[in-house]
Amino acid sequence: MDNLKDFESASGGGNKKLVAIIIVESVLLAVMCVLYFTKSYTSHIQTITINQVSEEKDSLTVQYHLLLADYENIETSNDSISAQLEKEKAHIKDLMDELKATKSENKAQINKLKKELNTLRDVMKSFVHTIDSLNTLNIQLTEENTQVKKQINEAKQQNKQLTKKYEEAANKVAKASVIKAINTSMDSYTSKGKVANKAKKVKRLAVKFTLDENPIAPQGNKKVYIRIINPDGLMMVNKEKDTFKFEDDKITFSALREVDYKGEKVDMVIYYECDEGELKDGKYQTDIFCDGSMIGTTEIVLK
Repeated sequence: MDNLKDFESASGGGNKKLVAIIIVESVLLAVMCVLYFTKSYTSHIQTITINQVSEEKDSLTVQYHLLLADYENIETSNDSISAQLEKEKAHIKDLMDELKATKSENKAQINKLKKELNTLRDVMKSFVHTIDSLNTLNIQLTEENTQVKKQINEAKQQNKQLTKKYEEAANKVAKASVIKAINTSMDSYTSKGKVANKAKKVKRLAVKFTLDENPIAPQGNKKVYIRIINPDGLMMVNKEKDTFKFEDDKITFSALREVDYKGEKVDMVIYYECDEGELKDGKYQTDIFCDGSMIGTTEIVLK
């Protein structure tokens, strides 16, 4: 009986130990299960987060490309703004390189680049607003410039018309103020003063004319020139070969005479002394000049 009691006592102690072991193992198993599921959940959450950040990175990359394209499409003729645009485009390219090098799990860096993107968008809006304002101002200035040019052209046209009228009036006055040679004729004489028409006998040519009355012509001492052209088309000149001004040029003359002109008619004769053998058969034409204008002409034919 004592042995049976001892056995039962021993069996009871063993069951208690077994129960304790089972409880401990159950607790450990539960803890391990909790740890496993916790780790699994955490890993799942991290995977989801990484995937989200990766998607944000891809989206951000696309947005940077679109932003760069928007900057490329901005056009302006302003050198200062163009330089600033180039600087911003270079900055965008640097950020794109930085984004490309950023790991997908680096959420902080991606958030930073996202803020940079928003800032660059605001900067672009500022550029667009400034350029639009400048374009509007340029349009206004262009319209004003066009109006000013129109007014200047109208003023020039009016000035041309006035100048033309003035020139026409001046020309009329100039033409009206020219002294005319009227009643022109040409005679030839021998050395004894007798009229002759044979070339070999003629020693003197006389150009006769009247300076006509002209009250608006300048009065005072006048030099009247004659130019005699022989049958060969050559001009007959005196030994000195003197010149006078005609149409902004200096030309030679055959003979001259001075007269005091008072606006009234003056009868004149200018002689040309011929050298021995200078004359030949044919027509001799004489042009008469005064005050820089040709005022008359006459001719004679010698046999």
